[in-house]
Amino acid sequence: MLLDRDLRIRAVSHAYERVTMRDHGELPGQFLFDAFPDNPHDPQANGTTNLALSLETVLRTGHTDDMRVQRYDVRDPAAPDEFVPKVWSPSNAPLIDHGELVGVVHRVEEVSDTKRLLAEIARAADQGVSWTPAELLHALEAIDAAKSAHDHARLQALLAENEQLRRAIETRDTIGQAKGMLMERFDIDAASAFELLVRLSQDTNARVEQIALKLLKVDHPPRSS
Repeated sequence: MLLDRDLRIRAVSHAYERVTMRDHGELPGQFLFDAFPDNPHDPQANGTTNLALSLETVLRTGHTDDMRVQRYDVRDPAAPDEFVPKVWSPSNAPLIDHGELVGVVHRVEEVSDTKRLLAEIARAADQGVSWTPAELLHALEAIDAAKSAHDHARLQALLAENEQLRRAIETRDTIGQAKGMLMERFDIDAASAFELLVRLSQDTNARVEQIALKLLKVDHPPRSS
């Protein structure tokens, strides 16, 4: 992401839009902290404060500032009043044009698993940067929430896939029964029976499955009570 000296977003990569769950072209022109405010539901949120300090350091010194791992939730595009927990490894570098510092290049890498988080914390500790237990727990909660959301989405995808498979099997059975009925009724082979179903489908502008169901209902009408 490219920011001008007023911290207004000037350009964003597709990768940045993807990880922050923003539509293409949505961010340029917005003030950074309007686009990415703190999560108002999180009393420990300090992303805007820490990011602002880092950006101010870059603009003041002209040197890159690698921030420590930061929890910074982002708005859920599906529910604007809700925020998605996120943990990032941010870095801010000066943007120089013809020798003049004109803005900041803001880069982030999402930290999406506990192993990576602990590795980042260990690296920060080697540089003399410490974490309080509360800060560590805060970040771990975000990663756990993200993992739970991922697992839920995966479960929903598997359920949808199973439903599609079930319907495919039912469709195959229905068409198979209709083919069998036509083979017996007209003394034709399986290929000819299927061709007949396809021709009926084309003539009536209905799916083959629908034609098969209608034929089976005609051949085996439901019993009246």
